[in-house]
Amino acid sequence: MKLFKEYPATHSMSTAWYCVDEDGNVGIFDIDDDGPVPVNDYKQNEVNEVFWEDFSSEGEDIIKSLNLSEEQVKPMLAEPYDERGVWEQDKYGCGNPAWMEVIIKIDMSKYDVLLQAASLEKDHYYHPKCISMNQGLFYVDFFFNKKGVELLEDNHVILAKYKAPYYETPFYDSEPDEIKHIERNIQKFPLFIYHQDYCPNYEPATRLTNPKYPLRIEQLPKNIQETIKKLPLKFKEHDRIQLAELLPVEGIWSPRYVYNNRIWWQLASSKEGKIYYNVSTRTIIQGEKMDSLLAEGKAEEWDYHKHKDVSY
Repeated sequence: MKLFKEYPATHSMSTAWYCVDEDGNVGIFDIDDDGPVPVNDYKQNEVNEVFWEDFSSEGEDIIKSLNLSEEQVKPMLAEPYDERGVWEQDKYGCGNPAWMEVIIKIDMSKYDVLLQAASLEKDHYYHPKCISMNQGLFYVDFFFNKKGVELLEDNHVILAKYKAPYYETPFYDSEPDEIKHIERNIQKFPLFIYHQDYCPNYEPATRLTNPKYPLRIEQLPKNIQETIKKLPLKFKEHDRIQLAELLPVEGIWSPRYVYNNRIWWQLASSKEGKIYYNVSTRTIIQGEKMDSLLAEGKAEEWDYHKHKDVSY
């Protein structure tokens, strides 16, 4: 049996940046560690952490709440999950993968038992999130909470169990069944998700989801509503987005060129072709223009020994 648990700190190569579009629909960009990401908005986390943690609000008790509609919750219940699993010891403690990132439907007359079970989890990161009080639906991650699970089961609190939405980076060289599993999980999220591969010069961010009932800015916690950035486009109309074309970005890692005594990063255009972006001036040279500059000898590929003193 596969028995392991990832921790928030292990996602060292993940950068999840969230925003809204002109219609107020919420989107998350899954961009690997080297960007590009908007200036001053670099977040060392990942999609699941943003959705389940950042987008949930503190409630009156230990359980946080996600403000979702019934239409947004329904796709999350597409995969019933009856596996019980077993508790096994690993280097971190006693864990049960059948209780990792699941949604449970409970008998709401026994809500106080769920509260008691949640209080047995010492790490607040793994406290339950309410996704529908009316339907008695809660996201839980009790991978380590053996006593809490036993409390729920002994008191017959759980009416049904489902695999919760879980985001994994879609590596398209994986086995076909694994790709289908990853894609099926991603589609459960009620928001637009864009993914950009590690080498940003190959492709811009590509849309992975197109939800029928997307999460809206007014459903987010107040502190996020007040600070979230708006992109000047509509997610439904763009399956490819190059952030550098829309707002100042940083953290780029791709081929470099030198022109006018500055370094220009090669990026993929949201359309076809390439663009070249300078971090300091936050300006773009279109691919055709840079091709002309290279042909005329006014620009050249960056070389460490030759251009180590060239400014960004």
